Amino acid sequence: MADFDYESLLDRARDNIPQELSSSERWKLPEPDVMIEGSQTIIRNFGDIIDMMDRDGNHVYHFLQNELGTSGSREDRRVLLKGRIPPKRIREKLGNYVKTFILCGQCNAPDTRFIKEDRTTLLKCQACGATRPVRL
Repeated sequence: MADFDYESLLDRARDNIPQELSSSERWKLPEPDVMIEGSQTIIRNFGDIIDMMDRDGNHVYHFLQNELGTSGSREDRRVLLKGRIPPKRIREKLGNYVKTFILCGQCNAPDTRFIKEDRTTLLKCQACGATRPVRL
């Protein structure tokens, strides 16, 4: 049996890990496809965004409306918002949603679910088991 030192075994193990698992960004939100048409702003790939988030589309939609201070309507896979909203602001608000309602506060994993305990809604991490209260 050959003698291996710890460092060479560790290097060999790291080389065998698939790139998508070893990258720190294994979960990435799609870039919002924003189109401004007249006095309306349209997020054309809203369906793809909520599919990736694995959250209720109405919850994300209402969060965006509140954060942007506007009204609008939600169609099948897209959202129409009143006013000319810069894409940068939409990206920023979606980022706020991810930090508040998706990423675990302890391990930063996106593997979270809402659970209800009595009258409190908690965000529970499936990866590390941490919970924290969230206001829906």
